[in-house]
Amino acid sequence: MNYIYIAVFGALGAAARFWIGSSLVTGTFPAGTLLVNLIGCFLLAVTVRYLTTLPWLSKKLINGIGVGFIGSFTTFSSFSAEVPGMLSHGNGFPALCYVLTSILGGFVSAGLGFLFSERLIRRKERSENGG
Repeated sequence: MNYIYIAVFGALGAAARFWIGSSLVTGTFPAGTLLVNLIGCFLLAVTVRYLTTLPWLSKKLINGIGVGFIGSFTTFSSFSAEVPGMLSHGNGFPALCYVLTSILGGFVSAGLGFLFSERLIRRKERSENGG
């Protein structure tokens, strides 16, 4: 069953990445890849921090979301191919901005996902305790 979740969510994540990537064609700057990777960092933090606290979600389903959807939604391989492509076309400064924004933005997005999850967990605990 674990493989089925990963396959189904993987197909959904790949389709979502393709849709966003093709919707955000901006010329030389890979805005679509940057956006999906930043969103993916946020979503993975929420998945591993918040969704794992929900007893009604199975570990297999959470694994399908994390590995399947988010794993196929984000794309390190495109990032790794786009940077040399940008450099070979003389776009050194945009490439540097892309690399730094991807790395720093990824950490910030994951941190925001973690903080968002903590807020959801506190809210859930208050409602469970009648507060």
